[in-house]
Amino acid sequence: MVATGKTSDTSRRGVPAYVRVVMALDGSSLAEKAIPHAIAIAKLHGSEISLMRAYSPPASLLAASAASAMPGAGPALDPGPFLIAGRQEADMYLAHIAERIEAEGVPVHWRRLDGPAGECIIHEAKEWHADLVVMTTHGRGGIGRFVMGSVADYVLHHAPCPILLIRTNG
Repeated sequence: MVATGKTSDTSRRGVPAYVRVVMALDGSSLAEKAIPHAIAIAKLHGSEISLMRAYSPPASLLAASAASAMPGAGPALDPGPFLIAGRQEADMYLAHIAERIEAEGVPVHWRRLDGPAGECIIHEAKEWHADLVVMTTHGRGGIGRFVMGSVADYVLHHAPCPILLIRTNG
């Protein structure tokens, strides 16, 4: 668990009040391990959760589309229907998770943002004036972190508010 930064509001006891909590999910069961933590914080502080997911088209789709445009490759692959389907899947996923959170009595809204995950999380935290970002980290180190990059590392270095990172073993 890592917390950084300062909150904009404090309670009478001097404990930070996390009124606006951004929870970032990527559609994986590992990312969903953050849900109970965000719900507990929301219940304790009377918070609202902004549930968000970044959507970027798979690199393989972009590569296939580019390759199909080469001379002699046959008909060009239109990525449009695949992009629409990916966005719709992300929206349905977020709506389902929001229902689960609302069933716990926590106010929640959701948003899908298009673009790189780290940048989308930071954008949402800034735009919504978040008091806390809750997300998981896969805990990759060494070559895995170098090759894959680290969304958690990006958010950690750019977030305008504290961050609760839940480490998963995956």
